[in-house]
Amino acid sequence: MSNLVFLDTAFTDVAQPKLLSLGFVTFDGHEHYVELDLDDPASAATSENASDFVRQGGVLGQWNLVPGSTACFPEMGQRTADWLQGQATRFGQPAQIAFDDDVDFELLVSLLRDIGQPDPMSELARPFSVEGRLENFDGRFCVDAVYEQLRKRGLGVHHALADAHALRAAWIAVNTGKRVRL
Repeated sequence: MSNLVFLDTAFTDVAQPKLLSLGFVTFDGHEHYVELDLDDPASAATSENASDFVRQGGVLGQWNLVPGSTACFPEMGQRTADWLQGQATRFGQPAQIAFDDDVDFELLVSLLRDIGQPDPMSELARPFSVEGRLENFDGRFCVDAVYEQLRKRGLGVHHALADAHALRAAWIAVNTGKRVRL
């Protein structure tokens, strides 16, 4: 599946999730990451509604680690739509968006709809849930190794880009038997 794109998001809380950041990593390692600009008043209001875990548990503490990634919500959506369009063109078909939590995919669809994509999944991407497909020793081992490599960039667990990389590593290990090097 050369058109696989692994998705993870960070959001305010489980009960009423509002998107804070979004990370993609393609099967072949291309990245896309956007996060709310907390200096923007509307974005700051969203982050203020985040759970204690998000504010104090290492999610917002990992902000501003990926240069050029901060944006207001509409700009996050436009950058993401443009990136997905570029990947669909590169693949010659819509991307298969691999996710392990339905909320991640729902937040992506909502983001794209909010910027005027009436049916964003028709031309840009298709859902591909991997929930429950990655539970084995090789997958967990590879995830730990990827997080260790990502620490060099300052990224850790609960950072959307790092978690997308971890999802990719687990998928590759479980489905090909290969290890990912960043």
